[in-house]
Amino acid sequence: MKCCRYFTRLCLLMLPFWLACGTAEETGLDIREYYFPAEELADGLVYEYQPIGMDSIGPSYWFYKSLPTDSALYLTGTYYEADLMVKQFFRAEIVHNGCLMQEYYLYTTDSTGRQTRYDADIQAANAFPFTVRDSGGIFLSKLEWTFNEAPRRTTTLVRNRRYIGKASYPFQGEERECVAFELKELIDDYDEGHLEQQYAGRELYAKGIGLVYYIKEVSTEFVLEYQLADIYPMRRLEKRLKKLLNE
Repeated sequence: MKCCRYFTRLCLLMLPFWLACGTAEETGLDIREYYFPAEELADGLVYEYQPIGMDSIGPSYWFYKSLPTDSALYLTGTYYEADLMVKQFFRAEIVHNGCLMQEYYLYTTDSTGRQTRYDADIQAANAFPFTVRDSGGIFLSKLEWTFNEAPRRTTTLVRNRRYIGKASYPFQGEERECVAFELKELIDDYDEGHLEQQYAGRELYAKGIGLVYYIKEVSTEFVLEYQLADIYPMRRLEKRLKKLLNE
């Protein structure tokens, strides 16, 4: 179960940034301005997230970049942990009523630095709803990774997200208007048997920015909590990588 547990860790630390939804009525609340501003990310920007009360974990980084084509607008995201190794990548299409996931990869790294890519089977492609109802509503997502066929070994993430209303959160010295989601997650590791783990959490998305805060209750003793600390061009993160390589 070693690989399965590694994937569980990846799901816990990173996948809160992946959103999926069901169908929302067009007469509901329009929240597209609270998602990442894909139209403004042609040159790409790094979102730096700092842990709250977990200094030993270190920061995490997402590099978001839009890819416009003649027929569609795509948003890509590349995830780096504190060691600045790529751990995750996605490509999603921006459509009139939301964001549709097209590709999602997780990466493992061995002792020599060689990376292996694992492609997700995206069983619910919707990535973010642009319309929600004031009364709530449950939005479902599901991803599955297979890293061995015989014997079969998989990790599956099932997430239920419920819109719970408006909120606010501070970023760069200013209170930002947000929308809030409540999370219920199930991670199923399969290796000649199922090992299921359930978690609860909450996310805040700020208007004109995107994800600014999330919390996930892994257990009563272990809570993952992150907040957006800064946004800046990729060249700043590249300088950090050069410094790491020269240490």
